[in-house]
Amino acid sequence: MNNSQMGEKILEGLGGAENISHFTHCATRLRVTPKSNSAVDRTKIENIPGVLSIIEQSGQTQVVLGDKVESVYNEMLKLPGMGAVGESATKGAVATDEKKAGVLTRVFDVLSDSFRPILWALLGTSMILTLIVFLQQLGYFGQYTDLTGQVVNVDIVNGPRLADADAAAAMLNEWRAAFPFWFIMLAASLSVLQFMPVMIGATAAKRLGANMWVGAAIPAALMTGTFQGFADIAVDGVVRVPFLGLDLPLYVMNYTGQIFPPLFAAALLAPLERFLKKVIPTMLHMVFVPMLSVMILVPLTAFLIGPIGIRFALAISDFIGGVNESMPWLVGGLIAGLYLFMVPLGLHWPLNAVMINNLQTDGVDFIQSPMGAYNFAVFGVVTGVAIVARRNKELRQTATGAAVSGLLGGISEPSLYGIVLRYKRVFPLILVPAIIGGATISALGVKSYAFAFTSLLSIPAMQPSHLYMIGLAIAFFGAMAGVLVFGYESKDQKAEAAAVAETGIGESAAEATTPGAAEKRTEAVAATAAAAPVAVAEKQDAAPWAAEEAAAPAAGTVLTMASPLEGQAVPLSETPDPIFAAEKLGKGAAIVPTGNTVVAPAAGKVSVTMPSGHAVGLKLDNGVELLIHVGIDTVNLNGEGFDVKVTKGQRVAPGDILLTFDPEVIKNAGYSLVTPVLVTNTNRFAEVEGATGAVQPGSELLKVTTK
Repeated sequence: MNNSQMGEKILEGLGGAENISHFTHCATRLRVTPKSNSAVDRTKIENIPGVLSIIEQSGQTQVVLGDKVESVYNEMLKLPGMGAVGESATKGAVATDEKKAGVLTRVFDVLSDSFRPILWALLGTSMILTLIVFLQQLGYFGQYTDLTGQVVNVDIVNGPRLADADAAAAMLNEWRAAFPFWFIMLAASLSVLQFMPVMIGATAAKRLGANMWVGAAIPAALMTGTFQGFADIAVDGVVRVPFLGLDLPLYVMNYTGQIFPPLFAAALLAPLERFLKKVIPTMLHMVFVPMLSVMILVPLTAFLIGPIGIRFALAISDFIGGVNESMPWLVGGLIAGLYLFMVPLGLHWPLNAVMINNLQTDGVDFIQSPMGAYNFAVFGVVTGVAIVARRNKELRQTATGAAVSGLLGGISEPSLYGIVLRYKRVFPLILVPAIIGGATISALGVKSYAFAFTSLLSIPAMQPSHLYMIGLAIAFFGAMAGVLVFGYESKDQKAEAAAVAETGIGESAAEATTPGAAEKRTEAVAATAAAAPVAVAEKQDAAPWAAEEAAAPAAGTVLTMASPLEGQAVPLSETPDPIFAAEKLGKGAAIVPTGNTVVAPAAGKVSVTMPSGHAVGLKLDNGVELLIHVGIDTVNLNGEGFDVKVTKGQRVAPGDILLTFDPEVIKNAGYSLVTPVLVTNTNRFAEVEGATGAVQPGSELLKVTTK
């Protein structure tokens, strides 16, 4: 079956072109957003030769094809009805697909993709605010007598609490004169929070396919001194504006730190830009499209969208806050318990928006503090696994690393994808202490004063800190004790571990004894073998390079592959992705990177580069075909943090730089850095073995034995 035939069969299984609202691909999978999930025939797709697996995730159907994905994708674009779908996916007209997709999927995707680019800056500046709050708590800035007659610590964040406004202003100036450096740091810490509308306007506009700087200009207009000057002539916050014979009410509001007005404005900007580009000649686009967009949307946002956005945010916050006032334990327990299910599905982003809005509007937030109970329950579980898993050295290392990154950095994804989703027996061991800890934190009235990933280092951001630590201790030690008492493995996993202990041949051998595993492995190999003729044909197409390729080595020859990246090599089975971990795309190894540069491990040519920059494929002169996939699900970053240095078809020598990446961008977006290095034509070799331990470019990573 060739690529065209395979594409036809896959499209039939997906319910036809009329059932596809969004269609794209990453390095190994077709990523499809169907209009109707019920119209997708999973069994039919899985039975197509060459299809390795099918995954349903966050409303998206992922068809795993391995290194054939680009060829099949291109063939599918040629099929009847797929032209418009492919054009919208490849040319970036995101808004067209968003319009067709489900409402909830659209909202969560846009929220997620709008916040992720600024998380790095937001978290960094918020940690500065956490430091200032911590110093205030220690009394570093001194003390003063407030309006109640109590002697309290100086609070440079919120200013002095005095009954006389003039006296408060004078005292605040005294503090500025006494601590100028820390007021500069305070300005740094509040920069992202206060100018959030400009940043969100840019990222949301880009996500929806509009010009990001026009998206930033719209909310920025409402934050200028010119617009805010209307407050001086407003009556009860309203200015009457005559327009075309109408007397329009202009509600003068403070847009500093607001989230929803720029999001709503960007949602209108995208279709407006597309309309203007259709009716305005191309040569005039640069001037008149942004000019008319701003002229239309700034007044529309000022009169309508802005007030609606602010009131929408206040309505959500007031509703949750109202429940929190009467039953804080209920809010805390629900937030801490539901987060386990919300994070993998991306449903936590709306709560993040409300949290940021609360911090900017009220200076404090009541949602983030009980969320810490969820994180610490997860960290408690992986700490327990690290203690209990004495016989499984690799699992113990994974759990230890996840616990350290969580407790110090507040990053829960290594724990979630490396341990929790792998051993689902721990779900109740997380939920019970998380709910109790979250309920305790909220019942004790703990609130957050900065947006930060909940970790040991961010404890000062939650006040009162000593009460917050009570809830964290309940969550962490309760979850850890649960693992120590009840364990983390299911019955099947215990039997598997026992087989490993008896044979001493490792997890992969035990997996072969698990019911159904051998059949699945055989199916995967058969599927890959079925694709071999196409791979051979593709290799023959590369005739211009044939003279530069080495002669085929004799059977039994051991080829050594150098590592393309500096880091810690781990077994592929520890990759937090079921397809990579099950070796369905080929055998190899995974690297937890400590460097940020991917180099060619041997001479060959580049066979695949991705628009998102997260992966590169190589056809080496020795016959090995490699896929280097930086991180897991990093295709969703749309190229952010990646810089590809090569092009498809380019010759490379050992050590040539293929791409660079920013680990912080990947981590802050919530994705795993684990980098699979796969031999995608594994079926052509007798054996592929991966190294473990510290590696760097030039050191041995893989041993490939020829047939």
